[in-house]
Amino acid sequence: MCKEVSNSVAREADGPLREELFPEDTGTCPLGVRHAIAALIKRRYISADEDKVAWEGLMSNPALVRSRLADALLLLRINTQIGIALAQQVEFEDDTIPYKIKSINYFNNIQSVLMCQLVTKYFATTAAGQSLVWIEEEEMYEYMTRLFEDAPDVAASQTAMKNAISSMVRNRYLKEFGVGRYQILPIVGVVYTLDEIRSVLHRYRVAEEEVVDE
Repeated sequence: MCKEVSNSVAREADGPLREELFPEDTGTCPLGVRHAIAALIKRRYISADEDKVAWEGLMSNPALVRSRLADALLLLRINTQIGIALAQQVEFEDDTIPYKIKSINYFNNIQSVLMCQLVTKYFATTAAGQSLVWIEEEEMYEYMTRLFEDAPDVAASQTAMKNAISSMVRNRYLKEFGVGRYQILPIVGVVYTLDEIRSVLHRYRVAEEEVVDE
């Protein structure tokens, strides 16, 4: 008589035994691959430097991750040279995708303008042959101030700009090195296109002379 399969292991109809990671787990991917998929869907990208567990899971079976993302109408782009993996939205002509991953349009106005600065500076600096792109806090404040030229509440304006910078750090577009000095991380040059940036600048009537070509 066959031994019963333990609660932590289940058998696929046409496949080998797999480990159940939680009650009612019907998934078929190893834990590392699941980490990669979850990170790509939640944050849109993963970095080899910042997301070691997710990156290792991705590298263990990129074809499987690609397949599972395709089920969610997402494409996988991997740049091993800079250690970035990106989930991109599938585009249909009739625009029938009901739930789209976040784009720059999900930022509020001040965050959008700040992201424009980060992306354009990243492209300009790397085009000049530099691999690391730095930006000073004062430089960001000066750029964002254009949105608050007529604002009566100076304190509220300062708070909004400070929160925008904190948001970029929290979402790992910026990395702080010392007081008031930040590295613009390579992801900004991958996630957002210059067409998106130009659209945002036009929306907020910000001059486009700083936007460079890819």
